[in-house]
Amino acid sequence: MEMRVVEVPRPPHTDAPASAAVQAWHEVFAESMRAVLGHDDFADPPAALVAMLAEQRHAARTLLVALRDGAGAGDDAGASLPSDPADVLGYAWFSLPRTDNHHLAEAEVVVRPAARHRGVGTALWHAAEERIRAAGRATVTTWTSHAAEAPEGSDAVVPRTGVGRIPADDDAARFARRHGFALEQGERQSTLHLPVDPDRVTAWRGEAEAVAGPDYRLVQWTDRAPEEWLDSLAELQRRMSVDVPLGGLDFREEAWDAQRIRDMEEELAGADQRYVLSAAEHVPGGELVAFTYVVLPRSRPEVAYQYNTLVHGEHRGRRLGLLVKAANLQLLATTQPALRRLHTWNAGENRHMLAINERMGFVPASLEGAWQRRYDGEAD
Repeated sequence: MEMRVVEVPRPPHTDAPASAAVQAWHEVFAESMRAVLGHDDFADPPAALVAMLAEQRHAARTLLVALRDGAGAGDDAGASLPSDPADVLGYAWFSLPRTDNHHLAEAEVVVRPAARHRGVGTALWHAAEERIRAAGRATVTTWTSHAAEAPEGSDAVVPRTGVGRIPADDDAARFARRHGFALEQGERQSTLHLPVDPDRVTAWRGEAEAVAGPDYRLVQWTDRAPEEWLDSLAELQRRMSVDVPLGGLDFREEAWDAQRIRDMEEELAGADQRYVLSAAEHVPGGELVAFTYVVLPRSRPEVAYQYNTLVHGEHRGRRLGLLVKAANLQLLATTQPALRRLHTWNAGENRHMLAINERMGFVPASLEGAWQRRYDGEAD
């Protein structure tokens, strides 16, 4: 297929209007998710994508798009950019961490279903890879989505963890393997359909509080952390980067401090998103030792995303995971009563967290593959 791959300029600010390229970024991903999963709940709205591309404090982010030959309009610098989202055949998006993990790049290549098997994805990947290698990154990670695991006995790609069978003939799996990626982990994507019976949530919270005892106190907030908890929350975010199961993924410890928490909150607000967080304080120590938070896009009040959940290793076995999750469901019910679907992701081998989610009513909905490519000989 005749096409051109062009780099999209960074928006001047987080609330800039969405260009045709950014609108296409949203449309291509949504179209792909509908084809694979039957819904587009995971597609960020264009305003959120603008904010993500504009915000570069902790990661250098780049968007490339593949244009139909002859499509596009020149900008002031003479580059050809899309004037119509329909002229975009696919995109490549990659992020280069600035604050830590300087060896790493995270990438995503998505092509409209109708334009696949014509070299579009390969052209996009080669353009992204050239920039990633020029930046000196030694490891690239990417993720693929799948409606279901491959049944036992069928041909499948399986990570070294042994959990998460991806059909070997899946288009995304074939593309990743063809370009040198190895499957390192299978993540279960689960969905909780809301509302949940409030009496059940109250019972879970009461059970957890009884086991935790008086040494632990619940702390909650929305959108902005109280100053007194910034350092504790930063420490939990740091531990999250190394304490969760990673399979063979080369993720290294992240650098978190109070300012990075504020930057995260600002980025969420700029993307027209809010969050609700529940944590457990260890009263004798005066520090947070467990937390969970959910991100809520304002433009889609029926959908939310359960992100990080962590219990400090020295405080496990006291039902703190159940405590903060149950309490956060209560907070969600009052903060976002229109919420109907809460999505979360867990490593397939993380049986402890999966057991909590299953008890609360989360059901397996899809499978995500975590893939990695290493460039031998590259410096960190």
